[in-house]
Amino acid sequence: MDETKYRNLFVAQLRGSASDFDNEFKRVIRENGYSEELKKEFYFAAFDSIIKVNKNLLVRKDEFYKENVVALYNLFINALIEDGIDYSSIEEKKANFEKNEFPEVNLYAKDIKSNKPAPEYIPTYKQYNPNTKYGRRKAREQAQRNYENGTEEYRNDIDNIKIILWLIVIVVGIIFFYIKTKLSS
Repeated sequence: MDETKYRNLFVAQLRGSASDFDNEFKRVIRENGYSEELKKEFYFAAFDSIIKVNKNLLVRKDEFYKENVVALYNLFINALIEDGIDYSSIEEKKANFEKNEFPEVNLYAKDIKSNKPAPEYIPTYKQYNPNTKYGRRKAREQAQRNYENGTEEYRNDIDNIKIILWLIVIVVGIIFFYIKTKLSS
């Protein structure tokens, strides 16, 4: 196992911290000795750590979250294949990630085989920059999508909020015109 190859993989391609990687590698070698098996365990642990950090950083902040994490798995698996190392545990973790964290369910369509309605829609709440045209448009589209696909209770809550806001605007308008007529007479 080439140390520079894996260092470049972890630091450049998997976006790990170079100083943390070097310091931890030196510490592990100093404490436990130098062996190929130890290096292999260290690289597997480092990869798990990088995946965990990337999952926490990317989760629900990126439209391509799943593709990015799967690409990280594939980079590491390809490096292990080149060195002829058993990668079945990483392959299992990748399959588990794809299956459990992102089930392939179309939330907008009926299940054709069983003729059941789609699972209950879960509204999305991504933060967009309201100071840009793109951000305002995306926020508006998200709000419309949440309203259209939401439950009846969710739509009723939104409608009630609209009614209350309109009542407040009307009452303020009436008070404003009342005060204006009193001052002018």
